[in-house]
This record gives sequence, C-alpha cells and structure tokens, in this order.
Amino acid sequence: MGGVDKTFAPLLGIPLIAHTLGRFESSPVIGEIVLVLAPDSVEHGRTLVAERGYKKVTQVCAGGERRQDSVRHGLHALTPCDLVMVHDGARPCVDSAMLERAARTAGEHGATVAGMPVKDTIKRVAADLVIEDTPERALLWQAQTPQVFGYDLLVEAHRVIEGDFTDDAAMVESLGNRVRMFEGSYENIKVTTASDLVIAEAFLADFPDTRVGIGFDSHPLVPDRRLVLGGVEIPHDHGLEGHSDGDVLVHALMDSLLGAANLGDKGIHFPSSDPRYRDISSLLLLERVATLVKDAGWRVSNVDATMLAQTPRLGPFIQAMRERSATALGISPDRVSIKATTTDHLGFVGRSEGIAVCAVACIVSNGPGAN
Repeated sequence: MGGVDKTFAPLLGIPLIAHTLGRFESSPVIGEIVLVLAPDSVEHGRTLVAERGYKKVTQVCAGGERRQDSVRHGLHALTPCDLVMVHDGARPCVDSAMLERAARTAGEHGATVAGMPVKDTIKRVAADLVIEDTPERALLWQAQTPQVFGYDLLVEAHRVIEGDFTDDAAMVESLGNRVRMFEGSYENIKVTTASDLVIAEAFLADFPDTRVGIGFDSHPLVPDRRLVLGGVEIPHDHGLEGHSDGDVLVHALMDSLLGAANLGDKGIHFPSSDPRYRDISSLLLLERVATLVKDAGWRVSNVDATMLAQTPRLGPFIQAMRERSATALGISPDRVSIKATTTDHLGFVGRSEGIAVCAVACIVSNGPGAN
C-alpha cells in the first residue's frame, strides 16, 4: 500500500475503516464494537470515532505482532457477552444481511465462519513447485470474516493456544470444536493492495449505504409574529412562536437529516438558549445541517414533508418552499417533496392553534455512484 495504513486509505472520500464501522454501527445484531488498530494509528482511530459519532464503539486499542495477538487484545477490551464477531477492518463491503446470517448461524451452532466456494481449481505444491495433489474443488471454500464464536470459547482458545494461526476458526478447530461455514459474499474482499481499493470502490459505489431519518416539529400560532414556512413568508394574522423564525417545516427537515446521519437533533446543534439563533432564518440552519451531513460522509438524496395546518391555505406557496429548501440543501427541487393537509378540525391543529410537520429524509454514502 505504499507505506499507507490501509485501514485509513481513502475510499469514496472517507477512510476505508469508516465504511466497515458504519455497517457494524447500523446493524441491529451488534451491541458493542472494539476497534483494534496498529499502535501508531490508535489516536487517529479515536479521532475518527469521535468525529463520526459511532455510539457502539466503546474502545480503540492497539493490536499486537500477530493477528491472533490483536484479537486477544480486543477480547480483553470487550465486555463479556454471548457471541463475539471478529471481522477484518479491511473488508469494507460486508453488508447487514451477512452480519445477520453470521449471528443467526453462530446462535445455532456456536462457531461459524463466512466463506464462499472457490471458483478456481486449487493445487497443492511442494517447495520446488511440483504439484503434489489436486483437492476436490466442490469441498473447498475460501474463508472470510466475520467469524463468530461463543465468548467463552474464543477466550479459552486464545488463552491456551500459543502456536501461529491465520484465523480464529483454526484456533477453535484445534481444540476439537466443530465450526460451521455460512455463505459470505464474493464482494466481501479484503483490501490488501492498491488495486483492491479500486475493486472495493466499484462494489461500494454500485450499492451505496442508504439511511432514512424522520423529523417532527410543531409550534403554536401567536399574534404579532411573521408566519414563515420553508423560508417563505406567508400572509396571515398569526405567526409561529419560536426562538428562531419558527419555521416548523425547516425544523422538521433538519431533524430528519440529523437523524438519518445519527448526528443528534437540532436542539443539540442550535440550542434555543443561544442568543446567536434569536430570530435567525431557519434556512441558514438547514444549510449548516447539510454541511454536517456532508462532513459525516453522506449525501442528501431526497426529502419529503407533510405540513398539518387548518389555516392558512398553504398550497399556493409550496413551490417556493420546495425551491428555497432545495437551495439550502444543495439539491434539485425535484428531490424535495412538500405537501399540506388539514386535520379536519381535530386537535390543536384543527383549532388553528398551531402547525405541525412530519418529514422524512433519505441520505446515501458519499462518493462516486451515490445518488
């Protein structure tokens, strides 16, 4: 890799390891993550975890001289649990379905390894390169990660075994345990050389990671306030109360985007106690949210919002709302859907006491091929 730590090699605009961590972070079968890195990359890793807001990463620790030493260090840092999933950080193309297959198979059999049937004929050769044997291809699989084991079983294997092994499955097998193979993916490649980066980039670009977030907000209608929705001022005898301009539509869009990117909510980034945001245009805050999402490695695909308002009639202003919201987000207006409806006089909206908005945002992993 030309002297570059492959773990942090750029891949579609973000470090390779960020792709891998992102898949584990978003998987419902993963409860805790320990990131094991080369000793001189530990601080870099901690910075990455903090900047990208990975909630499941509890430890970033240094590895050892051999792969099995690194796994042992990670086990020591991990909270005791039922199952341990060991994965090569340099396999960024793992997907959520594979993680779920891994956990399910390990739950049934106690030990399992991702793998795929070999496509080529394999030859066993002597030191002088003379072929000694041609194993039956139908019985050969190439091992991958993740590899999943009962916690106590893997800890015991690392405690008693001293010889050199190339993976954890071989260690567990050497203790006489049966290890089940489950189907991985031919795209689940391990990045080892610079050319592997090109291949991984192609796989990830074709199938970008996609996330969805939901936002909701409501504000009371009060006299002596401007009514602003989607950055558009609407003639009315009441406006929406709020620390900023009270633009409830934009606020819901902001929370949907922040939620999709796992970046908290608008109150964390723009607290109402901060005088800087008094009467500020919410479109300016939406621009900042778009930047936060981009800096976290995501691109806004599209947003959709429904405004709930008994009065006033909002239909004539929707196109302008779409255009201004799209400009703030840096996307085309055809990727911004805004609708308006009433509640047929039900609830606080039906009594014209306030306006509520529900929004949904879709974001995709940043880089070529994301759309």
